[in-house]
Amino acid sequence: MFACGWKFRLLAGMTFGLALGWADPALTTVQDTLYKANGTPFSGFMLIQWQSFEAADASNIATSNLTVPIVNGVIYVQLVPNANGSSYAVRYVSDGKTQFQEIWVVPASATPLGLSNVRVTVAPSSSGSGTGTGGGSTGQDTSIPEPSVVELLADLAMRPQRGAGYAPSQAVYIDSAGLLEAVSGNPTYCVLVNGTSGPCGSAGTGPGFVDGETPAGLINGTNAVFTLANPPAPATSLALYRNGLLEEQNVDYSVAGNTITFAPASAPLAGDTLMATYRLVDAGNPVGLAGGALSGYFPNPTLAAGVIVDANVSATAGIEEYKLALNYPTHSNVNDPTAGQKAALAGTAGSPSATNLYVTAADSRLADARTPLAHNLLSSAHADTVAASPTRGDLIVAQGTSPALWARLPLGAANRCLMSNGADAVWNACLYTAFPQGSIPFVDANGNLAQNSTQFSWDNGNRRLSVGNNSDSTTLYLWDAQTSVGLTTLVVRAGQGQGSAPLSRWLDPSGNELAHVDPDGRVLGPSFHAATSATLAAWEDTGSATDPTSRSDGDAWYNTASLARKTAEGGEVHTAPQVLCSATGTATSSTALTSLGTCTIPAGFLQPGDRADIRFDYSHEGTTTGLTLEVHWGSTVVVSRAATASETAAGGRLDAGVDSIGAHWRVESWGAALAFAASAGSASDSLAAPLTVSFLGRMAASTSDTVTLRSFTVVRYPAQQNP
Repeated sequence: MFACGWKFRLLAGMTFGLALGWADPALTTVQDTLYKANGTPFSGFMLIQWQSFEAADASNIATSNLTVPIVNGVIYVQLVPNANGSSYAVRYVSDGKTQFQEIWVVPASATPLGLSNVRVTVAPSSSGSGTGTGGGSTGQDTSIPEPSVVELLADLAMRPQRGAGYAPSQAVYIDSAGLLEAVSGNPTYCVLVNGTSGPCGSAGTGPGFVDGETPAGLINGTNAVFTLANPPAPATSLALYRNGLLEEQNVDYSVAGNTITFAPASAPLAGDTLMATYRLVDAGNPVGLAGGALSGYFPNPTLAAGVIVDANVSATAGIEEYKLALNYPTHSNVNDPTAGQKAALAGTAGSPSATNLYVTAADSRLADARTPLAHNLLSSAHADTVAASPTRGDLIVAQGTSPALWARLPLGAANRCLMSNGADAVWNACLYTAFPQGSIPFVDANGNLAQNSTQFSWDNGNRRLSVGNNSDSTTLYLWDAQTSVGLTTLVVRAGQGQGSAPLSRWLDPSGNELAHVDPDGRVLGPSFHAATSATLAAWEDTGSATDPTSRSDGDAWYNTASLARKTAEGGEVHTAPQVLCSATGTATSSTALTSLGTCTIPAGFLQPGDRADIRFDYSHEGTTTGLTLEVHWGSTVVVSRAATASETAAGGRLDAGVDSIGAHWRVESWGAALAFAASAGSASDSLAAPLTVSFLGRMAASTSDTVTLRSFTVVRYPAQQNP
């Protein structure tokens, strides 16, 4: 909780002291864990204070203080031993106030000491009074003489003393001689600062206080707006604590009414705690807008127009009635002025004279015309206004036509703009026309309306939207022009209630669906067209080691474990045959066995359960010499046939089944003159290493005849097991 800037520095020694060779004073470590009564760790800080003293090693320790944080109850501090008549005063502070305090006397120790080893219970004085630690813990019982406590006697001499009128169970004030005297008066009276008392006012005795209120609002690291139950009065009386630390108003947050708004970098994080303390409006001395029969603002409101309607004003009101020399101190309506007399009062009729009591000094026809009295702007005192009581935010505008009168225009709703409708000023939706054509307004990081037509624009004529650019070349053009990022992404996310509805759909000009993307990511369309390039395949399936559990007839996929492509038909899974090699070979006239063509199968490609189908065709050019044909499965010879000089063509078929120990094969071969032959066997060549199928030939004697491998094919049928 002290991550907001508490800093502690330990001064290891002074340069001057080092120059003289003085050693730093020895330190004793005080280390312990402090808990609250409910078993939770105490968090806050300690304020340790001391008067100057001389340590046991003659080191001079100056008067000062030290603030030590307590996080999760852990106390750790190093102090100079002071078990020589001096002491440390320790205050424990949490939630912005002192929780308790105690006295420490720290002995010299090479090992850390706990609180019980340094806390002091001060022995009672001879009068029977004493001071405890406030914590109730046991420790050293050390009596400290009064003269040993620095400045204690001087401080005691400065205490106020009782006066002759001092009495228990009464409020105390300080008289002119500086003595404490009891305030006299009824126990229910209120006391003024001058020491006098009197009946308390019915409206209240002072401002209210709110302590320990938790502002309402979501604490998640993003929300920055919180509300209080009441507006602080004044706003500066608000003390806002976050995790026990006092936040600084107008730096960490601002307050308007009962709304608290944190700065963006200071928004409370999840798990933080907030506590507010503030003053309320003084019920006896209100402030702000007056109401009811009053107008204006407290603390100096005025009587609203029309409040006093007759002459029956209470004498306690302090208002004297001017009777205009009426014959009666009080009068009934029968003695009221006539209509003509009232007109004379208004200065519109009657002749001014000493005997005409109804022609007043306010008559405009007299030389001493008086300054008009104060009156409301929108009142009957003006013939060209509509009488009304203004409220905060009102505007004064001319309204109506017969006649046009000045009237109040109430403040419009939030985010509305004042505009003209051609006849009157009205509040309406805000229109902004200062942006370039095609710009799209948005709210920037400072909360202001802004635009960036080079990165975000709309071509209304061609109905084209550009994001990240302003090329307007397609209906929707997405391009991240920030070269430092270099990444353009488009994310379509399923909604909370997406269900089976498509994520996106493509429609023809008539609104008919052409294709769509299902919520599970599948794309449905009548046809897919792609073009393979010199570097990329038109279709790429990275595959999976297991077959999909949810499949339908017609599905196709690649299985990485069996290295095979698979399809689903008739409710079963089928593997696709793979042509491993299919090519023409070469020719030879050599009498040595010569490779005329090969097919190398990668290591681990053939798996138990696979089957290999191998076919081959040879031709003999010439008629003078015989020849030999051979086919090898790795190091195993599976075919070896010798033909006569009259043989013109020969070939065969090899079928090999693969298992965990090798392959079991059967072979058939024949020729134009060569008799049909068949055989079978097994090969133990390891499938974990590359396996080469070789096609070989040689002539029986030196000759110009040749034997040619015309073609060969190697096909793999991957293993597949269905129920």
